[in-house]
Amino acid sequence: MQESEIRKQLRAWILRRSQSKAKTELADDTPILESGLLSSLDVVELILFIENLKGAEVDVDDIEPEVLTNVNTIYDGFFRGEAA
Repeated sequence: MQESEIRKQLRAWILRRSQSKAKTELADDTPILESGLLSSLDVVELILFIENLKGAEVDVDDIEPEVLTNVNTIYDGFFRGEAA
């Protein structure tokens, strides 16, 4: 899967999961937890979604909190170098 498609799917998932109905677009640098788009409880579901996109399990013990800041950091932390 190409980088643009991964980013598109991450943005779409975050917006679907978000409780904020006002958000129709999401920039890749928008803070997803800090801005209230996702709660800390949504992080588990986000990790499961990332695993689904990657097609591989994520070792949650190795996840640094800052990797979940925004779409850019998620892509860099989980997908950089793996996209086709």
